[in-house]
Amino acid sequence: MTQGRVSKKYIETRYRETAKRLAQNIPRETVTLYEASRGRLTITLHSGEAHTLDKEEVEKILEAAPPYFWKLARIPIVLRYEKTPSGVARYVVQGDSWQRRLVEVIVRGDYTPQGLHELTVSQFQRIAARYRSIFFVTISP
Repeated sequence: MTQGRVSKKYIETRYRETAKRLAQNIPRETVTLYEASRGRLTITLHSGEAHTLDKEEVEKILEAAPPYFWKLARIPIVLRYEKTPSGVARYVVQGDSWQRRLVEVIVRGDYTPQGLHELTVSQFQRIAARYRSIFFVTISP
């Protein structure tokens, strides 16, 4: 590698290393909204560390989500950051249709059968500010 220039291989290697490091801080387990409503707020990350969901944030989600979501929708929610070929950033909701529906309820106040598959940067910024302990972001290796 010459000074002032970074090789493509170096960038790709650093990207993969960063993705692996981020993956260690992604939840190994999730809890249903029902379990969270009953006080189960601590989950395990892939690193083995414990992560505690903020009780007030969980209560805000419980207020927004219809009661029949409680045994179906799971938290925390993982979002995958990616850029489109045109350079537009987006956050793709990982998980099943219930997590996508829950994200849509949080973002829009209502939901569709398919739920919200991806978030814009501005949508992500709004929910990240309100629900710091509920949303995790990763990148694809």
